[in-house]
Amino acid sequence: MSIETGSSAYFLPCEQCNRWIEIFVRDEFNLPFNGVSGTLTDSAGNEFSVTLGEEPIYLEGLASGPVLLNLDSEQWLLESQKDAHKPNTGSKPTADFATEYVNQEGAKPEFLEITAGDLTELAEGQSLPARHEKGKADSLKLITDKSYVLQVRGFNFITLRVGMFFDGTGNNTYSAEWGKKELDKYYYKWRPKYEAECENIASRTGISRNSIPITQLSDDCFAYPQEKGFFQKLFTGDDGDTETVEGSATNELTNIQKLFERYAQDKYFESQNSYSFAQYVTGIGTGNEIDKKPAKESIFGQGTGIGQYGVVEKVNVGIEKLVERISELKNTFENDLPNVVDGISKLQFDVFGFSRGAASARHFVNVVLEGCNGNFAKVFTEECAKKKVGLSSSFDWDLVDKDKASCEVTFVGVFDTVASVVHLVSLDSKTILDFDFSTHTDNGDVKLWLDPERVRRVVHLTANSKTECRENFSLNRINKYETFSELTLPGAHSDIGGGYHSRHSYAQEDYLLPLLENKLVKKVSRSYSSHFEKERALKYVLQTLEEYKKLDLNSGWKDSDYAPVVLEDTKLGNNRNRVTGKLFIKRKVEGDLSRLYLRVMYGLAEFHGVPLTDDDGYAWTDDVYLLVKDLPSDKKGSSMTFTELNANILKLAKNGDYEGVISSLSTPQRLKEFMASDLYHHSSSDTVGMKPLFNESKQQFERASYECNKET
Repeated sequence: MSIETGSSAYFLPCEQCNRWIEIFVRDEFNLPFNGVSGTLTDSAGNEFSVTLGEEPIYLEGLASGPVLLNLDSEQWLLESQKDAHKPNTGSKPTADFATEYVNQEGAKPEFLEITAGDLTELAEGQSLPARHEKGKADSLKLITDKSYVLQVRGFNFITLRVGMFFDGTGNNTYSAEWGKKELDKYYYKWRPKYEAECENIASRTGISRNSIPITQLSDDCFAYPQEKGFFQKLFTGDDGDTETVEGSATNELTNIQKLFERYAQDKYFESQNSYSFAQYVTGIGTGNEIDKKPAKESIFGQGTGIGQYGVVEKVNVGIEKLVERISELKNTFENDLPNVVDGISKLQFDVFGFSRGAASARHFVNVVLEGCNGNFAKVFTEECAKKKVGLSSSFDWDLVDKDKASCEVTFVGVFDTVASVVHLVSLDSKTILDFDFSTHTDNGDVKLWLDPERVRRVVHLTANSKTECRENFSLNRINKYETFSELTLPGAHSDIGGGYHSRHSYAQEDYLLPLLENKLVKKVSRSYSSHFEKERALKYVLQTLEEYKKLDLNSGWKDSDYAPVVLEDTKLGNNRNRVTGKLFIKRKVEGDLSRLYLRVMYGLAEFHGVPLTDDDGYAWTDDVYLLVKDLPSDKKGSSMTFTELNANILKLAKNGDYEGVISSLSTPQRLKEFMASDLYHHSSSDTVGMKPLFNESKQQFERASYECNKET
């Protein structure tokens, strides 16, 4: 104990300054506070410099009467709020010590329970939780010639663990839930229409009505309800065809929503002294409303990744929603956890995203980790101060060390990152702007690089480059690091991240409409003016379509799934006509592959400590949006059915067995098996933004992918 004395203008004669005082300042575990300086002032105004430590404050030569102990507020708040000085909910060692202790003067101490506020004067900008303010415990009046044991009420600053979930382009949970209800009702209109179609084909062809090939069904059997919200019109082309885009209401819930529902929501973990909640953000190109109805949708946002519902704006929305939750936290801490939580000492983020939502997730991580001068830190700190949810005095936005960091990203789980942000290019000196839709890795303001010093674990599940080969769906890889894992899996983009319908989501197992795929694979036109030219034009169209079909088949698709070419002859005027050939792929696709990959992400996230729950495993068999069953293609006596594969993969992932997951799923044999089982969707088509990318050197359709550098 270091002691320095000072004098005041009211100095008393030495013979009157002959009093003493002894003060122990301890926490609820009877542990001392160390290294905090301050002053003790006696009744005559004499000041004595003191420093807290193992030994008590013991002073002699004091004027008789009351004394005031005042500690340096910055040092005191930092020391008193350390984890070592938390509340003690068990025994009472400090009170026991006071009962047993006798000092050198033969005096037994007076035991007082006090607050941190009783021992300091707060500087401007400093604050304390209400229960730690001055005067919120025993009355503190120190008198000379006495010994004191002051037990300072412990602070309990918790870890706030936040799950952020950014959905994919054109995916919107609320719209999808509305669409599901409409599709449920539509079954009773669709089924009679489908049965009549099968009966008609059977009577015309002699094929058993239970064996009608999907390729022979008319477009009417593939048609969704006509309610607004399922499809949006883009434009009508010169050939009279109307280009449409599927709305978010046509999709099933994605893996982002399914993981969001499994995340610990508004839960306090006493053993970890943490509180968790989750925030879902609707997909790029869709509105932010939470009503169960068709979402506002921006074709511009879905096509470009920018604008009101673009990648960056969805991050801003996520931050706004997160900050809005602080007032809820305040109410929870006061009403549900009274005298338990004093504020926040650490922020931990688990961030998930799919498609462009994965780009948003990665951008969000960068925004959160910008440090004390970043926008997120400013907004979050200001809102906490406004709602009186305190950050601990030691909270530091810039600390990197894993054991000391106040803000860290514990887990990033992303499905098939496709930033595909269209950037603006200048056409002339007047800065007239145009859109560059070419395949590129210039993503404008979107930051995809993840800092290995601040991000503890990354899992990136990506689609195979042959089953997902669309030109405008180039893959943005994660940067390489030993704790960052990228797994390439069989399937197309949404086979990985979800959004395709499974038969198990519907009450009727014979409801095929949500499983049917009707894609315009290729359209070829040729004009002519005479009968001879018509023959040549027709030959050109059919030959071009056949060549294209062969290229498509090289990716593994079944020849039997291509419908006969549809030919159209259109008069153009001036004695000219145009022949158009359309090649469609028509098939039934089981929408369960994304449920397998959900198990991969769930299991690995759980292994790495993300607070997810599957209700002791029952969720996988009880929840219609999670369960899987054996496939129609599963053969009796096979080594593993699809149901068994799902269970095995979940077990491997929960054990953190990356190699086991990869060796089971990422093999040429598995790629073929899944194709044979009709688990892949044919994502490419001859429509706007959906055409495949052709690799000239390999003479095959193949997706482009880009490495992630720090500047991206």
